[in-house]
Amino acid sequence: MRCVLIHLAAAALAAAKTPLFETSDASAAGSVTGFEFKKRVVVPYGVGDACVGGTDCKAFGFGGAEQSAYDAAEKLVYAVSEQKSIAVVDATTMEWKVSWSAGAVGALTSAKVCGGKLYVAAAADVKTDDGSVLVYDTVKRSDMTTAPTLLQTVTVGPLPDMILPNAACTILAVANEGEGKQDDAGVLVDPVGSVDLVDLATYAVSRVDFAGLAATDADLEAKGVDQLMSLASMTYFNDHSYLKDDLDWDAAIAAYTPATQLEPEYLAWSGDDATVYVNLQENSAVVAVDAATATAADVFGLGLKSWAATKIDTVKDGECILATKPGFATMRMPDSIAAFTLDGKDYLLFAEEGDDYTYGDFEDKQKFKDVIKNATAFEDDFADFVAGAGMADAFANFGDTKMRVSIGPRAVDYSDPAAPVFEAAVGYGGRGISIYEASPTALTWVWDSGSAFEENVCQYYPWAFNGIQDEEFALTRAPGGYLYNSLPAGDGLIETLDEMNDPDEDGCADAGDGQPGACPLGGTVDERSLKDGAGTEAMTVGVACGRLVAVTATEKSGVLMAYDVTDPTAPAFIAAQHASPASETMSPEVAMAQGVLGDIDTESIIFVDAADSPTGNAGILVAGAWSSTLSWWEFTCDSALGSGSDGAQGWTARAAAAAAALAVAL
Repeated sequence: MRCVLIHLAAAALAAAKTPLFETSDASAAGSVTGFEFKKRVVVPYGVGDACVGGTDCKAFGFGGAEQSAYDAAEKLVYAVSEQKSIAVVDATTMEWKVSWSAGAVGALTSAKVCGGKLYVAAAADVKTDDGSVLVYDTVKRSDMTTAPTLLQTVTVGPLPDMILPNAACTILAVANEGEGKQDDAGVLVDPVGSVDLVDLATYAVSRVDFAGLAATDADLEAKGVDQLMSLASMTYFNDHSYLKDDLDWDAAIAAYTPATQLEPEYLAWSGDDATVYVNLQENSAVVAVDAATATAADVFGLGLKSWAATKIDTVKDGECILATKPGFATMRMPDSIAAFTLDGKDYLLFAEEGDDYTYGDFEDKQKFKDVIKNATAFEDDFADFVAGAGMADAFANFGDTKMRVSIGPRAVDYSDPAAPVFEAAVGYGGRGISIYEASPTALTWVWDSGSAFEENVCQYYPWAFNGIQDEEFALTRAPGGYLYNSLPAGDGLIETLDEMNDPDEDGCADAGDGQPGACPLGGTVDERSLKDGAGTEAMTVGVACGRLVAVTATEKSGVLMAYDVTDPTAPAFIAAQHASPASETMSPEVAMAQGVLGDIDTESIIFVDAADSPTGNAGILVAGAWSSTLSWWEFTCDSALGSGSDGAQGWTARAAAAAAALAVAL
C-alpha cells in the first residue's frame, strides 16, 4: 500500500498549487543557503504579422513573457505574450521550441497547465468586453516543435487577469478584473469585477459576483477596503472638480454599486480546495470564495501600512537614506499572492507592489506639490478641498516635492462632494511582503517585512536601489528601435521613449555602448523612492531543502529575494540575487543586443519542487515580461542540515493528499 500512496501522492503534487507542510517534518533552520542562476532563454514575442524588427521576433519591450506556466509531466515551459502568442521552451535545456498565435483575441494575461491541458486567459480587444479562456492540448516531449490543438474557448468576464486550477484539476478559477475605461468623449464604462469558476469536465461557468459583500460604501469602509472611487468621490469629480467639463460619468454614477469598485487581480486556493482567495489589488483587500456554492463569503481589507515608526526612503537624492514619516501610511495593494498550508492552517503571502488607476483624464495618483500648496491651502485644481487634521504632517513630510499621493477615498473624505476634506497623505504599496493567516471567515496579520526590502537592495545591489527599467527604456536608434518604430503616429509612448533616450531630458550620455540613450539601471537610483519604492511584484512559495521557501521580485529594479517561511511569524532572509546584473551599466536593449540581458519586469515566478524539477533539484522559473526571457534558478542546500529533495515533509503532505483521494475513489 505504501508504494501505491507514493505514486498517487506524486501525481497529486504535480497538479497542486498550494504546498502542504508539517513543521514536525522540516529540516533544520539554515538548510537553504541560497539560490543560483543556471540558464536563460529569450523567447519570441510574437509570430507572423506581430513581428517587428526581424523575423525572429526577439526584441525588448514587447511583453513576450508576460506570464508563464510549467508542465511538470513533459518538462516544458509556456510563455504567453501581450502580442497574442504562446511560446514553448524545453525546461531541461532552456531552449525555445515552437510558438503559435492565439488568434483573434486581446492580450494574453495568464496561463496554467493541469490535467494534460494548457489553459490561457485572454482579454478582449476592448478590455471592458468579456474575455476568454483558451483550452489547448499540451505540447508533447516527443514532438516539441508542433503547436497543439485548440480544444475549447470559454467565455468569461471582462479582463480575466489570472486563472488558477484547484489541486484536483476539476475547477478553474478566473479573476475577472472588470477594469473601467473612459472613452474619448469622457464617458466612463466600468464593468463589475467577478470570479468565474469553470467546471473542467463540462466547461460550464459559474459566475461569482460581489454584490452581497457590501450594500453601501460605508460597508466597504467598515471592512477596511480601499475604494477606487466612492459614489461621493465620483460625484465630486463629475460635478464639482476642475475636470467636470471633461467627464461624462452620469451613466456610471446611475449604475454605481460598491461592487463596481472591487477588481480581482490574483488568486490562491486553500489547501483543501474548498476556498478561493481572491486578491483585489487596487482595493488592498481579499475576498474568500466558497468553491462548492460559487458564492463570495466575505471581504477583508488589509489596512494601511504606517511609516511612523518604520523607515522608508521618499527622497530622490541618489542615495539610500531611510527615515520615519509621522502621519504617513501606504495602501499595501499586493499584486501577486501565494498560499501555503502549514500544520493544517492556510496562510497567504502578499507581494505589496502598489498600484494606481486612471479613468481617462482622471488620475488617482498625484504629485504632492500639484495638490497641496502649504499646510493649510491647496493648488488651484483642488481649491475645493478642505484641510483636515493630517495636513500638517503631510506638508512637513512632502511639502513642495513630487511624492506620489492618492486623492482617492482613503486620503480624502468626500462625504460632502462639494467640499472634500484632505485627511492625510496616503501612498502606494507596502514596499515589501507580508503574511496573513486565512480562513473563509477571517484574515489575520502575522508578519510584515517592514523596511527590509529597501535595506536589502541597498546592501546587496545599491546600484539598483529603488531604480527602474521597463519598456520605456527601449532604444530609439539602431541596432534597436523596434518598439519605437512599431508604434503608430501619435502614440504617447513615442514621446516617452524620446525623453528616455535624450540625455537632456530623462536619458543618459552613455546607454552602455558609448552612445547617448536610455539609462542603465545603475543610472536610475532613487527614481521610484517618490512612488512605490521596491515595488514587489511576483510571488511564489514551495519546498526546498526540507524548508518552506518564498521567493519574490522587485518589478522595476529586478531583485529576487528568498525567505524561509517555515515559521511564518519570523521568516528568515536567505539571499538576494539580481535578475539582470548587466543592467548596472547597460540599458536593456543594449544588453539584449550584446546577449547579456537578464530578466526585466519579473511578472511571473513559478516554484518547481525537486520531484517535478527538470534537473532533480528544487528551483524557480522566472519570466521577464519586457525582456521576453525565461530563466532557471536552483536552490542550494547545506548537506549537513537538509536535502536537495523536498524532504520528509514532502512525503507527509503527499501521502495525506493521496490517502484522501484514494478514500474518495473507493
